[in-house]
Amino acid sequence: MVLMKHNSTRRAIGLAGRINIAVITTLVIGLSVVAWLFASSLTQTREALVQRNLLRESDILYLSIENFMMPGEAPIAARYLEQVAGLGSGFSLGLFRRNGVSAFSDNATIERVNANIGKERFQPRTAPETMIGSMSLERAVFDKATAIPPESMFFSAVKDGKTYKRVYRPLLNLPKCAACHGSDHTIRGVLDIQTDVSDIVREQTVTVVASVGGFALMALVLAAIIARILRAVVVGPVIAIGRLCRNVTGGDFSGHVEVNRADEIGSLAQTVNNMVHGLHERYELTKYVSTGTIASLASGQGPTKAERTLLFSDVRGFTSYTERHGAAAIVEVLNRLLERQAAIIATHGGDVDKFVGDEVVAVFSGGDAPARACRAALAIQTAVAEGHLQFDNLSVGIGIATGHVIQGMLGSSQRADYTVIGDAVNVASRLCSIAKPGQIVVCDFTAKNLPAEGWRLSGPYKARLKGKAEPQRVYLLGSGSTSGSEDTNEA
Repeated sequence: MVLMKHNSTRRAIGLAGRINIAVITTLVIGLSVVAWLFASSLTQTREALVQRNLLRESDILYLSIENFMMPGEAPIAARYLEQVAGLGSGFSLGLFRRNGVSAFSDNATIERVNANIGKERFQPRTAPETMIGSMSLERAVFDKATAIPPESMFFSAVKDGKTYKRVYRPLLNLPKCAACHGSDHTIRGVLDIQTDVSDIVREQTVTVVASVGGFALMALVLAAIIARILRAVVVGPVIAIGRLCRNVTGGDFSGHVEVNRADEIGSLAQTVNNMVHGLHERYELTKYVSTGTIASLASGQGPTKAERTLLFSDVRGFTSYTERHGAAAIVEVLNRLLERQAAIIATHGGDVDKFVGDEVVAVFSGGDAPARACRAALAIQTAVAEGHLQFDNLSVGIGIATGHVIQGMLGSSQRADYTVIGDAVNVASRLCSIAKPGQIVVCDFTAKNLPAEGWRLSGPYKARLKGKAEPQRVYLLGSGSTSGSEDTNEA
């Protein structure tokens, strides 16, 4: 059984996606904060209104009880509270003594009042009155309302799926009340008022949900609008600029970014277009500059001394050829010939240093430079011979020399060339001059640095070269000559 592991690569999020995420996140957070503030404000406003209404109702009941009690109309006060408590419609009323017992549930208060005033002002009831308030106490809240100092306690309760707001309002034992109730206590009772706010809460919930839904829809709509605007204004041009840059990297300079705006994006697009135009011009100029010159821009342009192999190739009989043909035909044939030689030189790792009329100057670097230069020369002669019709029966002579040269930037500050100078350069040029059509003449040092096998070398020959006092040992490469006789030539 072979288990195969599948590697899944997550696709990177593009600029448009990141902008959309940023816009949506910002809007969602912002509108969520607004929705939360709105809901909080709505809840606080509802709580304040309900609390204020409960407090007002407790004030009304407080004053009513006080006005009934002062002239000694306690029974009327009891009946009044019973009637108010029975109103229903989500409203409940309770009256408790400070110990939590329902008021008017027995004769304890009547007996205490009669004892305090010293006479039987209120007649005990044969049967207790109906209790005012049958709601269960929230003991902890009730104890806090009756503590010292007393305070009105507002709280919420949920029962049978309904929401209630409730208040415990202490009834203070004022000096005007102490004559009947005594002065040994601060609180003589607690009003318990409860109102049903389920409808209000339900409407508030619906309002909040609808508002949040509206905010969410607004966020999506705004995100879509902003994303579309950003795509048209920013993302689209950036994508077009990126596409153009990728094409330029691949060598295609035909593209152009169309952004006709006077803002930063338009300025960027114009800058990129100008840059591409300049790169295209420089790219075209590289056709007229050697690879060594281009490489020197990165590696440094200072002069260096190094061993190089030089290959000079020159068209034979070209002067008489130009006298017999027109300019257009001459240039066309010569370009074909030079282009074929340049391609062969590049294939073998050489660098065309320059074209001087019908002459090619190439430089080979590295430990195997002599071998690669000789292979390139053989390939050139083979190509010229096989394509004699294409090259109008023109032929070339080639000279190859190896030695130490100085390589660097030569010229003025306005116009310079990265080239080589030295004795090996002069020798290669002179060997090219003495090479006959189809011949390859190599110096003694080059021949000695070729691999032992695989070469057809004839010689050595003595060649008298211009600028040299003594004859130089040279060889013919691949000429087919096996004669060992010495020949003396002067170039």
